[in-house]
Amino acid sequence: MLVYAWATVALAWKSSNLTHRGIIGHGPYRFVRHPAYVSKNIAWWIGSIPWFTEAFAKSWMGGVQAIASMTGWSMIYMLRALTEEHHLRRVDGDYAAYASGVRWRFIPGVV
Repeated sequence: MLVYAWATVALAWKSSNLTHRGIIGHGPYRFVRHPAYVSKNIAWWIGSIPWFTEAFAKSWMGGVQAIASMTGWSMIYMLRALTEEHHLRRVDGDYAAYASGVRWRFIPGVV
């Protein structure tokens, strides 16, 4: 949650779901392009461990369903990030330069 808070503070007034207010490259955004999405997902997965444990204790299929549910939510955020990048590339030439400078979308050295 600390990384999520850091990402939120770094965005400051540029945070918006419906408008484009510019590209930032400081804070955690200098390491990955979507630190808020990643940190939220990691927090949800860690917070879901008791749910997974309980679901698997009841039945194998329940555990698989619990993991599939969290995987679905993670996929939604991954698709959200990809869609966001697509739109930003269309409206802001600066985004392509930012994306080439910040190679990793989600996890440094991996993805």
